[in-house]
Amino acid sequence: MTVNHWNGWLLAGVLLAAAVPQAARAAGPYAIVSGRWDNTVVVIDLAKAIDPANDGTANAVINRLRVIPDIDPRNSGIADTPASGQPVNVVIPPEGRFAYVVNHSGRATPAATEAFQHGHEGTVTVIDLRKALDPVNNGTLNAVVGTIPTGGFGAVGLALTPDGRFALVSSAEGIGNEDGGRTISVIDLMAGTAVGKVTQAYGKPGFLCPPSAIPHSAPNASFGCFADTNGVALSPRHGGYLFTANGGSDDVSVIDVTRARAGDTGAEVARIQVGVGPWGIAVSPDGGLVAVANRESARTGAEGNTISIIDVEKAIMGAKDAEVARLLVGTNNPTTATRPYAPAFTPDGRQLVVSHFRTNNVSIVDVAKAVAGEPAEIARIPLAAPGGGPSRPRGIAITPDGRYAVITGAARGASGSGVVWVLDVRARKVVGRVTGVGNEAYLLDILPAPR
Repeated sequence: MTVNHWNGWLLAGVLLAAAVPQAARAAGPYAIVSGRWDNTVVVIDLAKAIDPANDGTANAVINRLRVIPDIDPRNSGIADTPASGQPVNVVIPPEGRFAYVVNHSGRATPAATEAFQHGHEGTVTVIDLRKALDPVNNGTLNAVVGTIPTGGFGAVGLALTPDGRFALVSSAEGIGNEDGGRTISVIDLMAGTAVGKVTQAYGKPGFLCPPSAIPHSAPNASFGCFADTNGVALSPRHGGYLFTANGGSDDVSVIDVTRARAGDTGAEVARIQVGVGPWGIAVSPDGGLVAVANRESARTGAEGNTISIIDVEKAIMGAKDAEVARLLVGTNNPTTATRPYAPAFTPDGRQLVVSHFRTNNVSIVDVAKAVAGEPAEIARIPLAAPGGGPSRPRGIAITPDGRYAVITGAARGASGSGVVWVLDVRARKVVGRVTGVGNEAYLLDILPAPR
């Protein structure tokens, strides 16, 4: 049974991000992966994942957790129907006891999301990590301790404020449409509710905005007015600034978190133009740089092949040269679409790992060389699917020691058709593949092993 209210002990735990007891984390590290169409998050023991005996199997999966409460679509008074919430993101605070799962379609019915997967109200599920690691909870809702409506539609990105008290969640879509998202929800984790929104500015100068009719789906030439934010990343500098990958308007918003929490309508302080349709975004460990994957144009459907690197200090000031690098990745041919999905910084901030959905590979980028304008893609590693076919990599998370990048992928298919790759960043080779990981798995996070 899912708890949809917040007890005092839970609030304290969320606010203080109490450490998971050592007994519950005897092994690890673990990857916690969003399973999207399976409406699960999947817990993977990475030590088992890199064991050659387990390559291409589901042996490293220790739990598949339901994260979407049942719904009552017939208004019978009984919640007896599994929802189709599409969990697409997982965020774990440092040393946290809870994980936050972003559900793209919240509590929508399966029929509604099969008819049109966009434009549904988002939610955030809070899961207890101790219970998430306990095999007795496999296939149940037992690890869920709360569900928070975001108040927006098509939720994707989530970032936590430096004090861990608030979550900032994107709205990639409008109600009933793939276009129309222009808000960032501010969620008070202590209260377990959305307490405000940042309304983002309309899009490109000179663009007809708003359009006479909001586009229902992409591609459509009328996209460009609404930000339609996908991923978000937060730099702790100057009290916290949020950077948002605006897939609808081909730019990045810069949002003052302190002003956003206070309800200041001027919290969005700048827009930085980048490549087409940015989707994934990451901030460097020192908070000084932001990397953005330029995925595809919502107006034309043309897929991208670059990443942008933004200087945080320049962006906060609204400088025109805040984008300090834009580089071709995943291919040597500037006319080849690679569809970059997500970037991730290594813990030392020196390298970026970038996934490429269309070319089925990942890049390793030297950050200093990229910023200096030098050739910076220092490695390109193909990802082979265990059963053949395209790997279609999406999300990336890197272990705290910087040794491994964990990458989700595989095209949408049957239940359990998702795959996770474990890449040895130093050796620049895949050392493990885990099957049975959701269906069209998206973003993920790492729960570290105990120190």
